[in-house]
Amino acid sequence: MFRWCLLILCVSAQQPSQQPVQQQPPSASINSSNIQQSIYDVIVVGAGLTGLTAARNIQQSRPGLSVLVLEARGQVGGRVRYATMQTRNGVEFLDTGSQFISPTDTELLALIQQLNVRTNQQLTCGNNTVFQQTRRKRQLSLQQQWSTTLFSDLINSPELIGNLTNTSVAAMSQQLDTTDADSVNRLMQTFFDAPGEQVSEVQLALTCSSQNATAVELLRRFGHGQSLLAQGGMNEVVRRLADGLLIEYSQRVVSVNDAAFPAVVQTSTGRRFSARQVIVAVPIPTLENIDLVPTPEAPFQQLIQNYGPTGHAYYFTMSFQRATWRLNGRSGKVIYTSQSGPMVWLTTFDTTFASSCDNSTSASSSLWGIAHFSYDVPFETRKKLYIQAIMYSLRFSDFSPLDCTDVNFATDDLAKGSIPTLRLNIPMESLKYLNDFHTLYQNVHIATADISSNSLGTMNGAVHSGSAVSNYVLQMLSAADAQRNELLRDTPVESTTPYVYSTSSHYPPAMFAAEIPAQVQNQTRVQNSPPTSSNSTSSGTFRYETSSQYPSTVQPPTTTTMKHFSFGNLDNSTNNEEPAAVLYDSPPQQAQPTLNYSTTFAYSTSSVMPPVVPIETTTIRHFSNGNLNETSTAQSPAVQRDDPSILINQQQNGYVYSTSTHYPIQLSSNRNINARATPSPEIVQQLQEVSENATNSTSLQLASSLTQLVQSLLTTLRLQ
Repeated sequence: MFRWCLLILCVSAQQPSQQPVQQQPPSASINSSNIQQSIYDVIVVGAGLTGLTAARNIQQSRPGLSVLVLEARGQVGGRVRYATMQTRNGVEFLDTGSQFISPTDTELLALIQQLNVRTNQQLTCGNNTVFQQTRRKRQLSLQQQWSTTLFSDLINSPELIGNLTNTSVAAMSQQLDTTDADSVNRLMQTFFDAPGEQVSEVQLALTCSSQNATAVELLRRFGHGQSLLAQGGMNEVVRRLADGLLIEYSQRVVSVNDAAFPAVVQTSTGRRFSARQVIVAVPIPTLENIDLVPTPEAPFQQLIQNYGPTGHAYYFTMSFQRATWRLNGRSGKVIYTSQSGPMVWLTTFDTTFASSCDNSTSASSSLWGIAHFSYDVPFETRKKLYIQAIMYSLRFSDFSPLDCTDVNFATDDLAKGSIPTLRLNIPMESLKYLNDFHTLYQNVHIATADISSNSLGTMNGAVHSGSAVSNYVLQMLSAADAQRNELLRDTPVESTTPYVYSTSSHYPPAMFAAEIPAQVQNQTRVQNSPPTSSNSTSSGTFRYETSSQYPSTVQPPTTTTMKHFSFGNLDNSTNNEEPAAVLYDSPPQQAQPTLNYSTTFAYSTSSVMPPVVPIETTTIRHFSNGNLNETSTAQSPAVQRDDPSILINQQQNGYVYSTSTHYPIQLSSNRNINARATPSPEIVQQLQEVSENATNSTSLQLASSLTQLVQSLLTTLRLQ
């Protein structure tokens, strides 16, 4: 009975969980879908390297702009793919996609440095294959010509690439010797994941030109000895790049309308987003999945149709407890081929991050590789074939990885290959769109590494394209904002009452003699005129008149009737025939000021001052005249300081201070200014201490000491 009761209680306790549970809204975060805005300043479609670089550049340049990133997957990175794997240090993110950094990738390396991610040289701990071929002179000079020609010059030179569009890379390699042909074929396998029979020779020419390298140099820079690796992988770079951005995940874009303003972006879930500017940062082949309005021009459509994946390789990553291949003097690079299948070709690279082979024991050891299969097999079979091929090549009896994962870009509808290639017979006019980005109509821009003029198809090309399109979008937004602000600034304020504003001589004086409506007068009075007195004969309207609008009947003011100190006519003299004096800044003086200690000093300037008796400067009591002696009553006429007839007799203890030519030179015989200015011994001692401590004092301490010294000196002088 007890067991039945317990069972009933358990069932009743579980019944509420069987009801439909409402999903709680996600927590408010910067990349949650609960953040909505009617119109964004910029929408970026695709959270790969290109899209993230563009969004970050825009947000850092103008933090006030609203930027939204729409990503179809559940993670950022695009073709920088990564997965959680078991390693010797626990569960970590390991790269399964693009990860090799060329030492010439200046823009990518600068971005990585800004994100505080360290890079190291790819390890080659053991025997390695060195590409040293003896090529025919004609082919060598052709590749060197591609690598030294500017990308813009190459795509605009039909004589250089005219015949290349009709020739395949496989046909080209047949004209080379064995070792050189092997280098070109290896580049097609490890760099493009494309068979040479389906790729136009112009693809190789454009790649060499954008990278400034030959095929052999490209191999060395991307996995074959000269590559760089980022600490934590390129997945660490893209995840740091995405920090702080507003990202909507699982939003696959199906249409972008540039004909409307603002532009409209619609996703497969039916959501619609609007923005002033839109950046579509997806691989060129995937544009077939997006309905672009208006329809792109025919040459660009031909680029989309002829720029696609041609390979079907699997990119795999293996993690190990330790790099056992180094113990046997191997570099970890494996090249395996088989005629029986199903895996017909495989190559691996050591992707362990460490500064040297000696201190790499703490790092998670890993191998990254590419494998081609003659037909599809399940993952467990692929994993078994990976291990067998590596064991056979390295002659290992036991080779057990901790974890293994792989990815196929060619069958991914959101990637359609790793690095797309140009097919045969592509129209020449389509190549002009390989110019960093392409504006669809006006406010929608297509940007990707696939059309970058620098490092075509690579991660550095993605950063270059993202920087170029973001700078252009910022210019567009700034121009639109400036135009909008200009319109707002120049548009007159709407009012029911017109405002009469008259300037210069454009309007005849007769216009202002006409009667102005009362409504206009009141409005004008409110806006322009100060309050008028009650006894004013004016109608109350202030007329703003300048230049030649004043009538000729107005008499100019007579300056001699004005009572003002600047005219020098502050005396009591009056003339009955002149109008009454007008008061301005000061009341009229009652009498001619007397120049003594108790009277105000009359400051007379300008040439309107009437002739007066020259001021007797000797009556002025001031130390600068040297006549502060109360017993001295002698006066002498003013003399010119520069008059050579005047002899200045210097006394030993007399201080002569002469200014201007108005003041006579008086020598005081009973004032010893030099004696009064002599500092006291305490001041001298204090000055000596400051001088001795100056070398060991800071600038602030020295300034404080000198200030105290000056204050003491002034106090001493006042006391004396």
